[in-house]
Amino acid sequence: MTSWRNFFLAACLLLCCGAAQAAIRLQAASLALPGITMSDVAIDVAADADGRPQLQLRAARTSIPALGWRDVDVTLQGQAVRTGANAWRFDGHVATQRAPGGALSAAVLTVLYDPDAGTMEVDVDQGKSTLQAMLPLDQPSHVQMKVQALPLEWLRGVLASAWPAGRVTAGTLDGELALDLAERGARISGRVGIAGGGLDSRSGSIAAQKLGVDGTFHLDTTGAAGAQLMFDGALQGGQMLLGPLFAQLPAHKAYLHVSAGLSRRGIDIGTLDYDDHDALRVGGSLGFDAAGNLDRLDLDRFAAALPAAYTRYGTTLMASLFGLKQLTVSGSVVGSMALGRKGPQAFDLTAAHLSLASADGSLAVDDLDGRLDWDARASRPPTTLGWRSLSMYRLAFGPAKLGLEDKAGALMLRAPVQVGLFGGDLLLQRFAWRPAANKPQRLSAAFAVTDVDLGDVCKAFGWPAFNGKLGGAVPGLRYQGDDLVFDGGLSLQVFGGFVSVTNLSMQHPFGASPMLAADIDLHQLDLAQLTGVFDFGQITGRMDGSIHGLRLAGWKPVAFTAALHADGGGKISQRALKSLTEVGGGGIAGGLQGMALRVFKTFGYSRIGLSCTLANGVCSMGGIAGSDNDDNGYTIVEGSGLPHITVIGHQRAVDWVTLVDRLKAATEGNGPVIR
Repeated sequence: MTSWRNFFLAACLLLCCGAAQAAIRLQAASLALPGITMSDVAIDVAADADGRPQLQLRAARTSIPALGWRDVDVTLQGQAVRTGANAWRFDGHVATQRAPGGALSAAVLTVLYDPDAGTMEVDVDQGKSTLQAMLPLDQPSHVQMKVQALPLEWLRGVLASAWPAGRVTAGTLDGELALDLAERGARISGRVGIAGGGLDSRSGSIAAQKLGVDGTFHLDTTGAAGAQLMFDGALQGGQMLLGPLFAQLPAHKAYLHVSAGLSRRGIDIGTLDYDDHDALRVGGSLGFDAAGNLDRLDLDRFAAALPAAYTRYGTTLMASLFGLKQLTVSGSVVGSMALGRKGPQAFDLTAAHLSLASADGSLAVDDLDGRLDWDARASRPPTTLGWRSLSMYRLAFGPAKLGLEDKAGALMLRAPVQVGLFGGDLLLQRFAWRPAANKPQRLSAAFAVTDVDLGDVCKAFGWPAFNGKLGGAVPGLRYQGDDLVFDGGLSLQVFGGFVSVTNLSMQHPFGASPMLAADIDLHQLDLAQLTGVFDFGQITGRMDGSIHGLRLAGWKPVAFTAALHADGGGKISQRALKSLTEVGGGGIAGGLQGMALRVFKTFGYSRIGLSCTLANGVCSMGGIAGSDNDDNGYTIVEGSGLPHITVIGHQRAVDWVTLVDRLKAATEGNGPVIR
């Protein structure tokens, strides 16, 4: 292998010869220097008009493994002058094609060669970027460099050789570096500052932009198993994405020490210490697979001060894991946690005065204090966790303290707990959470509710106020596939009758669009009480009905089959008749019936019936069973006695939004006026 010294001596000899002759051309199939190989090399030396020797070197394919260069076209040309007995100075230009990141595509080059001092100095300038390199002639594979505003994209090949799945996208580098070239790879170390750094991974799960970095590092790419990286310094500003974690880094310095292995198999961070002093402090290790997915996380030290930790590091994490967005948080959480490829393995977390509220009202907790200690592989000592208040979907629970204990990977309630709920109580009889289990075995619970005041519930949800009590028991709460299933059911004593809710299940309870399913049955509701609350117009009698196959998406109905009927007869007011006419899109016969509406205020009826099957945003309407007419109409109200009046529905298919608007108009007293 030819040394840098011998190569430059040969070049100077050619220049001397070129000054005495018209021109000299030297060609070589290959040329090998420490850490560099060149192929299809041509060197031309000629004198200019003033007799000064000019050199041009062209290597069609140049490879520098340490820089990730593969078959780069390099052209170098310029003029050399003797500056001493054995010293030379070369001034010229260098241009490349196919170099990673466009490195040295059009650069000014100066080389100072002094064999007596044992050094060669290379200065490169391209735009605002400068590179100064010192090469000791007795150590041809060692280079000392100082760089300023060097585009990080010039180092794209270095990153690709160390981490094949990564790619530099932006940023500039300042610093002083030491480079040792080897047959395989290189060792690079020094102190650097990066401004506006950007990188991306092939999978898109690891990325950074506008990143500021300052510190010392050591990168070794000579190992057969992959590269080794050590960094000790600080991050400042910019954004980072690491799997499910998105970090908005602070404007002040956040200190980082990391040692990692990088290979085609992924990234193994064996040591991680991070200190953003007013938000988050963590210590431990983690790893990513070749696709950039989080493979493991083991944090033996974790401390989060809120709200800063949530704002900078927790927004996407809470949204992706729990579906919670735009949280208002305060307090602190400390402890440790371990995650594997299949999910959590252990956590020991202590909350102090933790308060949390989601913008959509799905979850709120005030003054959460206590500890959760769980390990999938071992039992852990008992702990307690309590709160001042807890709200889930506007269901407001009173203060409580839970005694918990981890038994062989199941975090269990040690004794039943009674919690206040809208003037009544919720008794949590049983609770077991297995975070590492498959979803069907992950959760089981049982609870009962008693004497819940429906007036308070209506007020919380913004519904029309009515009195009644809610109670019931759920002997089993469990996962069935992706559904959270409630065994048993709830019963409402309301409007002098009963409403039962059964077959209740949920999907994505804290997600962006939670799904709820249920069957609802109505038994002997007093219509006078019901219509009085909803300003529908007065109807007397008793009503039964059902709403089966109910499906709510984002708390809005998307499917159900509903049927309401009052078969015992009663009285109905003119206002209620108009409301039912509007809802059913029907009409009242003319003649005597139209005259009766103008004269009488109440009427007798024998039966009332109205049904709706909702699918794909359209409600298929119907009335009293067996009352369909030849003209595709259906009877909603069947009159009784004198004055006799009947309401016929004519619209079978009604857009759901339109129907809701009709119901709203009817219950707000804005029904049609029939003259």
